[in-house]
Amino acid sequence: MRSPSKQRDAGSTPIELPLAVGLLLLPIAIVVMMVPQWPERQTVARAAAKEAATLYANAPSAAAGQELAEASVAQAAANHGLPTTAMTVALSPDWCRACTVTASVVVDIPAWSVPGIGTVGAFTYTATSSAHIDDYRSISAEATP
Repeated sequence: MRSPSKQRDAGSTPIELPLAVGLLLLPIAIVVMMVPQWPERQTVARAAAKEAATLYANAPSAAAGQELAEASVAQAAANHGLPTTAMTVALSPDWCRACTVTASVVVDIPAWSVPGIGTVGAFTYTATSSAHIDDYRSISAEATP
């Protein structure tokens, strides 16, 4: 029998290394790749809502403003590589001199997106922005809704 001081210390690295990679590093890498999508899409929605509200408030008519706002939200989605259905805009019905109009942009955010596999789950984020129509603006009678 060998004495305890002369026994060889056998390592278990061939077992621990694949377990560490599979159970620790891969899940952390997936989370690190996923987290930046959430604030990015929220920022895109806030910017699109601000632009849509401004365009709606400064348009010559409510119909023209709605068309401009919808086009700008679709363009913002396209600029960030999102499908056009990933962002929608809803505008307040009030459009008159001295009114405050509001644009609400809803964006779909995937809960988990695994590269090469696809997305799992989703949630939505709503960003709103308001703009004031000028108090002394000339609005023709046919431009009001």
